[in-house]
Amino acid sequence: MILLDDSDFKTKLSNSLKTNRMGKSIIFFKELDSTQEYALSLPISKSIHGTIVMAIKQIMGKGRIGRTWISPEGGLWMSIILRPDFDVANIIFIQFIGALAVVNALKEITKIDCKLKWPNDVLINGKKVCGILVDVNLENEIKNIVMGIGLNANIDSSSINNLLINSSTKATTLREEVGTDIDLVYLIKSILEKIEYYYDNLLAKNKTSEIILRWKEKSNMFGKKVVVYYGNARIMGEVTDIDQSGALLIRLNDRSIKKIFYYSNVTFQ
Repeated sequence: MILLDDSDFKTKLSNSLKTNRMGKSIIFFKELDSTQEYALSLPISKSIHGTIVMAIKQIMGKGRIGRTWISPEGGLWMSIILRPDFDVANIIFIQFIGALAVVNALKEITKIDCKLKWPNDVLINGKKVCGILVDVNLENEIKNIVMGIGLNANIDSSSINNLLINSSTKATTLREEVGTDIDLVYLIKSILEKIEYYYDNLLAKNKTSEIILRWKEKSNMFGKKVVVYYGNARIMGEVTDIDQSGALLIRLNDRSIKKIFYYSNVTFQ
């Protein structure tokens, strides 16, 4: 774990941000096991709402359902600490505003129309370029949420795809899609500013139906076949919708509708 207290990157990002709370505290590492685990381990007294933990490289990046997120130098590996004062039931929507922020930032910077795949993936032409992870700690009086963003930016996809095991979705990178490296300071600035907008103007004001509507407009997964795994069992169906709680709805072979929750293991066909 190598902490960079006064890096050019951190200074440039701090100076460029036009946010009220997001990124006002930045903890920046050259190398770290996991930004997500580090952010989760921080005492309440050592962080504020909007604190971001970043690393140039992660050794044991954390993915969804216990998976490892491959995180070489050149990517965007960041975790954001949030202290929500809204209903606990709305915490599920944090993943949606994170994904929306990434998609819109990438559109703004690269002109690429990314697509969203439930619950947490950002895709370019069917390949994963970014994933969103949300961890929740409600044990203390102050709710502590950590949103992790892993974005394959200035790296080669072979450094990821060669290490993937049993993955139904291949990875891509911004370098390969755009044909050049991206300014990470500008990209992070755009993402953080959009997260703050969605958080303050939609999520904090309980406008969750608008979040779902905007998310669905950025997705092309509806009508596609999925497999949902429950241990050794599995069910197959067709994606029909996302309900107002953020759950995925699929139509089974018997025409019944099954609700799939965030923690489920879902593979799109």
